[in-house]
Amino acid sequence: MKSYCLVLSVLLVSGIAKADTVVLLPDDQKFSDNEQDIFVKTTIPGNFKTLEGIAGSLLALSGDAANTKLSNPFDPATIKSSGHYEGAKDLIFYFHGARREENGIVLSFSEEAMRYLNNTSAIQQYVKGTIKRTLLFHFPDEKNIHYEIDGKIVEDWDA
Repeated sequence: MKSYCLVLSVLLVSGIAKADTVVLLPDDQKFSDNEQDIFVKTTIPGNFKTLEGIAGSLLALSGDAANTKLSNPFDPATIKSSGHYEGAKDLIFYFHGARREENGIVLSFSEEAMRYLNNTSAIQQYVKGTIKRTLLFHFPDEKNIHYEIDGKIVEDWDA
């Protein structure tokens, strides 16, 4: 009976799968090498399925990605080289939510998010590229990602 319980316990424990969510994060080396596609698949902890869950976890947990060689573009260190660093928080702190509309996915942020979203072209590629590639990976029927700042969709970007 003891061995039966031990075998059953081992089977139950080994059958528990660690649930992670796939994300695409930028690889600094690929960026430095001017590769066309700088994004690499990795995972973050948690099994997120909804748009809101995937978007929020991407912004909050990219620093905990399985592949530690990839960049977390939502950390203030990303914008340190620009003039927008002072007092910046992780991008998740400016995130208000995500929704699907007829014309695509809409991500809602406060004005402070513009430190990340409307920065140099390289920073925009890291930040918005990561968001777009990850969300379109999970929601391939969508084609567009829109950014809403304080209730208004932003159409024009500086860089």
